[in-house]
Amino acid sequence: MPVLKILSAVARELLAAFILNYKLIPVYIIIVLLVKTQYIRHRGFNIGNDGKTQKELWEIFQETIFFGVVAGFVSGFLIVSVGVTLDTKVFEYLLIIMAFLILFNIRYICLSYAGGILAFISLVFKIPGISVASILAMVAIVHFFEGIMVYAGAGKDCIPIYIRSEHGIAGAFLTRRFWPVPLIFLTFLAQEYTNIITESITVDWWTLFNPVTVEAGTIAFGLDCAISVLCYTDMAITRQPEKKSHEMGIQFLLYSVLLFLLAITARYVYIFSVIGTVFAIAAHEAIVLYSRYRERHGIPMFVPVRRGVRVLDVPPESHAFKMGMKRGDIIMSINGKDVQTEEGMAEALGSFPTFIWVEVIGTDGKEKKYEYKCYPEGINDLGVLIIPRENEVTYNIDYYENYSILKNLVKRFRGNSKFL
Repeated sequence: MPVLKILSAVARELLAAFILNYKLIPVYIIIVLLVKTQYIRHRGFNIGNDGKTQKELWEIFQETIFFGVVAGFVSGFLIVSVGVTLDTKVFEYLLIIMAFLILFNIRYICLSYAGGILAFISLVFKIPGISVASILAMVAIVHFFEGIMVYAGAGKDCIPIYIRSEHGIAGAFLTRRFWPVPLIFLTFLAQEYTNIITESITVDWWTLFNPVTVEAGTIAFGLDCAISVLCYTDMAITRQPEKKSHEMGIQFLLYSVLLFLLAITARYVYIFSVIGTVFAIAAHEAIVLYSRYRERHGIPMFVPVRRGVRVLDVPPESHAFKMGMKRGDIIMSINGKDVQTEEGMAEALGSFPTFIWVEVIGTDGKEKKYEYKCYPEGINDLGVLIIPRENEVTYNIDYYENYSILKNLVKRFRGNSKFL
C-alpha cells in the first residue's frame, strides 16, 4: 500500500480545503461558533473555585480544534486507504440532517445519528450515488477516534455540580466535548471538474471497498474535504469521572469495530446494510441511554457523610492537589483538629500554618494522611470543593442532558428561560 502517497495526498487536500474551499470554510466557522456557544453554556454550570474552570475557554477551544483536525487527518487517511468512496452530496445531506436534529437535542449532532438516518433514507428511497456500506464505514472510522479521544481525555475538563437524588444532595461531574472533524474522502471526478487543486489519483492498491466507476463520464478518483462533528456528553454520579470516561471510550471503540465489520459485510449481503443502518443509530443511543440509566438509578458516590467532610473536586494548582488529595476523599481532621464543615476547615487553618497534615478516608475505605510544607507564608485554604450537608443550589440534569434549541427558543418566546 502506498502509505506515503496517501498521507501526502490527504495532507495536501486538507490544507487546500482550509485555504481555498469556499464552501468548507464558512461551514467550519459556523460549526466552530456553535461549539463555542455550547462550551460557554457548559461553563455556566460550574460551582467550584468561584466559578472558575480548570482551563480557560480559549485553551479548551484550541485543544478541541487541534484534536478534531488530527482525528480528521488520520481518519481521512484510513478512509482513503480502505477505498471508501463517497459522493460529495453525501455531506450536504448530512449537514442538513444534523441541522434538523440539533433543534431537538444538542447531542444528536453526532455523526452516528445523521449517518444512520441518511443510510436509512437511501435504503428506502434508493437515492442514486449513495453507498450505504461506505457511509457506515465512514461513521465507524470516525467514531473509532471518538472512542480514543474520550478514553484519553478521561476526567479532564469535567465540571462539578450539585444535584438532587433519592439520597438528598449529591455531587456529580458533567463532561461535554465537541470535535469539528474535517474528513478527507475519495470521490469520483468528472472531467470538467478536474483541476490543479484537486488532482486525480489512481487506486492501485488492494482495498476493502474496491471503488468502481458508477457514472458515465467519470475518468478518475479525487480527494475532497467535508466537515463532520462528534459530540460526547456524559455525567458521572456513581463513579469517578475518569473511570466513567474510560468505560465509555471502550464502548465507543467496540461500537466502531462492530459497525465497520457490518459495513464490510453489507457490500456483499444486502440484509447487512439494513442491520448496519439500525445498528449505527440504535447501538450508539443504547450506549448513551444505558449509561444514563446506571448513573441515575445507582447509588451516588459523592454524598455528604455523617462524620468528616466529603471532597467533591480538587482543582489543579490548589494546595490539596499538590499534596495528592483525590476526589471522594473524606477529610477527618486537619492538624489534629476534627472537621465537620467548611467553616471547621477554615478554623483549623485560620492561623496560616506552615506545615499541615490532613487525615482522610479514601474511596477504598482506607485511612490516609497527606502532609504539606508551605514555608514561609503558610496557607488558610486547601482549595477543595466539598459536599455540604445543607441544601445548596442544585441543577436540573434533564435540562443539561436533553438540551433542545427548539424548546429553549419556545421558552424564551414565552418569557421563561429559567432552568434551575
